[in-house]
Amino acid sequence: MKLYSLLGFVDYEGSDLVGVFGSVENVLMCVKENEWYYDNMGYVESELGGKIDDVLGTVEYVPFVNKYSGLVEV
Repeated sequence: MKLYSLLGFVDYEGSDLVGVFGSVENVLMCVKENEWYYDNMGYVESELGGKIDDVLGTVEYVPFVNKYSGLVEV
């Protein structure tokens, strides 16, 4: 079973696990419907119970509106 882990990245600080979803569509809906203060956001696809070795090498970044700056981040 595929899972999609949504992460929020803050420059020079690291990342937060925002949520785990069953589809990319659910990830994008969550990103669109909420307010975010991250510098970047993206998801990592993995198998249920599988190890993620390289988050930064496999993350798929998604566009979102940064509520702090009002800009669309990609």
